[in-house]
Amino acid sequence: MTPARITARAATRSAPNRSLLGRTQLQGTRSQRTQLHKTPPRAHSVGRWGEELTARILETNGYRILERNWRPPAGLEHEQIRGELDLIAIDPEDELVFVEVKTRSSEDFGHPFASIDRDKARRTRSLAILWCRLRENLDFPRFRIDAIAVTGTCETFTFEHLKAVA
Repeated sequence: MTPARITARAATRSAPNRSLLGRTQLQGTRSQRTQLHKTPPRAHSVGRWGEELTARILETNGYRILERNWRPPAGLEHEQIRGELDLIAIDPEDELVFVEVKTRSSEDFGHPFASIDRDKARRTRSLAILWCRLRENLDFPRFRIDAIAVTGTCETFTFEHLKAVA
């Protein structure tokens, strides 16, 4: 499946609205759009910036974010079920979606999707199943796992969304 790919520049009055999966995104006043692009000062925070940007773009496209950076409760982690779910959301069609966000400032060391290998996909799926099991009254018979790649800086970035990767 080909990812939905958009390239955006820092918000200016003349910046056109871009579209992701057929829905308008990066809307709002200039100050709201500028808030979207603020980047943290440290390289370690690039990932968090990408997750925040992703959450805002998804919300603009009708997703409802349920949780961010979810980890299993203490005592439930073991070798196969450890790690973190970046974003948990409900999409516009009311499907439960677990989102893995990969952010890089450039592709000098490869594309962000290249860091999602078979083991990462398996761990993400195990975490998603655990998240569902811990919510016994949850009425979602199925879910999907999406991957999102954010490449660039606050000045210009590329956002790619792959659905149902694992």
